[in-house]
Amino acid sequence: MERKKDFKKKLKEWVNIILGVALASFSFSFFLNPNDIVIGGVSGVGILLKNLISGYDPAITILILNALLLILGLILLGKDFFLKTAFGSLLFPLFIGFFDFIYEILKADTTTLDMVLIALFAALIMGVGLGIVVRNGGTTGGTEVLQKIFFRFFHIPFSVSLFILDGLIISIGLILKVMDLQTFLYAIVFTYLSGVVMDTVIFAGFNKRAVCIVSDKHEEIKEIILKNFERGVTGIRVIGEYSRQEKKMLLCVLSSQEYFKLRTIVESIDRNAFFFAVRASEVRGEGFTYE
Repeated sequence: MERKKDFKKKLKEWVNIILGVALASFSFSFFLNPNDIVIGGVSGVGILLKNLISGYDPAITILILNALLLILGLILLGKDFFLKTAFGSLLFPLFIGFFDFIYEILKADTTTLDMVLIALFAALIMGVGLGIVVRNGGTTGGTEVLQKIFFRFFHIPFSVSLFILDGLIISIGLILKVMDLQTFLYAIVFTYLSGVVMDTVIFAGFNKRAVCIVSDKHEEIKEIILKNFERGVTGIRVIGEYSRQEKKMLLCVLSSQEYFKLRTIVESIDRNAFFFAVRASEVRGEGFTYE
């Protein structure tokens, strides 16, 4: 039974990684590459070389740099991450080639679109795609490997590391005159928006509420949480510094929908109950990451 659950979980992760890589590749092929927007990462390096070396295929750059970063990922992030990274690293240029082909077949010309629309839609699609990939433990390779390393070992948010790494490459694009000043500014807007969208997608599933409740009727509230909500509860002895009385505080983690239901119940049981809730950016354990 456990093995079957693990298989379904792994399969879901791989499917999501494929979907995320496809979205990121679509954004690159239909919006970024045709408009020579150097966005950073190995993709940005590919666009740089395409403009410096006539006829150079950005997919070649992506493959070479990804291979080097794969080795670094294997050493620092482990075998499981390496497998998912290798998968995404190979899939990304393949999808780029596929969408480049579709772009030519459809005779699409996104260079005629307003640059504001290009930056907004490219950032939205790319951010969602990369967020799905990272959330499922994978990556499309490139500087995302470095972002994962920075997050694990230095706790630097993905958006911050994205700004630093991609900012360097974008600046090189301006210095080498691959982009004019206007395109450079749009590239910065793209980088910021895609980073925000990516972080939102990565942590969207962890939109939970950590709730602390102090009430004289804590036993009654505890039983409701355990039986009606089927959530774990932790009892913590606390002392009110004003009254100098010792009380018990209940701590539990609920979904947003469950929190609003519990809030109504607590108020009906004890109108004098003191409680507060904070958003939990990540929750792992029984009832959340596994049943």
